[in-house]
Amino acid sequence: MSEYESILHKIGSFGPYQRRVFILVSMFETPAAWAMLLPIVLHATPDWECPIFGHGNSSTFNLSEASNSSSFTVNECLPDGSQCPGLQFTGPFSSIVSEWQLVCDRKNLTKIITTIQMCGVLLGALITGQLADIFGRRKVLYLTYIFMLVVSLSSAFAPSWQVFAVLRFFIGGSVGGVMVVNFVLPLEFVTPSWRTFCGCVGFWAIGLMTLALWGFLIRDWRTLVIATAVTGVPMLFSWSFVTESPRWLLTKGRVAEAKVEVQRMAAYNKVTLSDEDLEQLDIYTEREKESLIERKKYSYHDIFKTRTMLKNTLIVMYGWFVSSSVYYGLNFNTSNLAGDLYINTFIAGLVEIPALVYVILVNNRLGRRWTIASLMTLAGISCFVILIIDLTGHMESLQVLVIVFAMIGKSGISGGWAAIQVSSAENFPTIVRNLGIGVCSMAARIGGIVAPQINQLNSYSKAMPFTVFGSLALLCGLLVLFLPETAGKPLPDNLIPKKNTGKFQDTELTVSLKNGHASADEEISLNQV
Repeated sequence: MSEYESILHKIGSFGPYQRRVFILVSMFETPAAWAMLLPIVLHATPDWECPIFGHGNSSTFNLSEASNSSSFTVNECLPDGSQCPGLQFTGPFSSIVSEWQLVCDRKNLTKIITTIQMCGVLLGALITGQLADIFGRRKVLYLTYIFMLVVSLSSAFAPSWQVFAVLRFFIGGSVGGVMVVNFVLPLEFVTPSWRTFCGCVGFWAIGLMTLALWGFLIRDWRTLVIATAVTGVPMLFSWSFVTESPRWLLTKGRVAEAKVEVQRMAAYNKVTLSDEDLEQLDIYTEREKESLIERKKYSYHDIFKTRTMLKNTLIVMYGWFVSSSVYYGLNFNTSNLAGDLYINTFIAGLVEIPALVYVILVNNRLGRRWTIASLMTLAGISCFVILIIDLTGHMESLQVLVIVFAMIGKSGISGGWAAIQVSSAENFPTIVRNLGIGVCSMAARIGGIVAPQINQLNSYSKAMPFTVFGSLALLCGLLVLFLPETAGKPLPDNLIPKKNTGKFQDTELTVSLKNGHASADEEISLNQV
């Protein structure tokens, strides 16, 4: 156990001060979820009509005749796939689709916009993770959050879909950045025994559920964007109640400031620390400097160096890729499901909660591999059931059943993502763990970028995206069984395990748990397993 961890135990593993920081920082997830997942509502297609006149199958129309026509086709394009000249949207809501007529031969533009947003997530997570290491967790969290609110608000006034797409790129980048720091900051205030809880529990699912309420109450898309952005402003008043991470201060050699923060934490928790306790922080700082020098000797090449490392790295990278692509794919495909959009969106958030509870309860008992495999298999089978329903020709008559299995699949992939992130961190030796989680995080970002493109297959068959997602999940559930079981086992600190030592150093795991938004800088201690 490190000196810093020892002091945290004396202060309180998850005392009043840590609970305050955890709750306040976790609350950033709700506005972040609104900003990230707004496309579920903003990209939905309202009902629209085209006037019928002359020859119904003709692609040649006269605008004057169209205006005098009293007959209409509903949600139909011209035979060549283009829009009819008299196209009119009839509601019951407005979206960017109705704003810029993104239907027929322009319908794929919404998927392109979502892909652009996910590219922003990739870049934002990379940049913000580095900035948080350089300038501190707290400052970067609040500045990135302010940027997210400003860009989100600006997108409500976009004059064209091109400008909107650019703004969504920056929204994705800011959300990715917020979630990086949002995850790591609370974990650096608690002891290892509480880090699994803090890593899995959050307000992201609450954000998705309340997004459904926002969309139901506000049917105009520009007003909806303004409302969600403005509602996030009160979170800025938490600045005075969230302090900088003492652990980060120590790693930067700012021991005096770290001691002040630790004493403040102890006083709030009604604990008194001795001078000897505070002197331990000086020892911790020196060890961190030595550890940093050692880590700099290794590169990404080392995580693929041996046959075992190559196998394990590729499997966990694939697991992150699948988790992200299926998670975001199912989320953004919600608007394509039958039934009420807002009820479906609410359920999509609700089903994440039992999946994360399942991971917390069985991850140690059942083991990492079987926990992941069970959840991925659940997601995969649920998606394939939808394919079977489609093959039987009952897709329209069994719409409720389709929604049920889509939500079960969403639940499975949510829990599977959390479980595979813990397992991934445990499969990398301490000395290259940051590098390993870094490449996994990159794989997840690529999965998020690919997800909207998979959803484009919906134009060929409504079951096609589910078929792809199901195949990816089932293969992942099989591959993870080839990983070594790490539950309850000590982890090696080096690439070449030391023989006959009989002991393993108390190390720290670096892992991200909350919906894949965090980066390689996030820590969970080995003591949690």
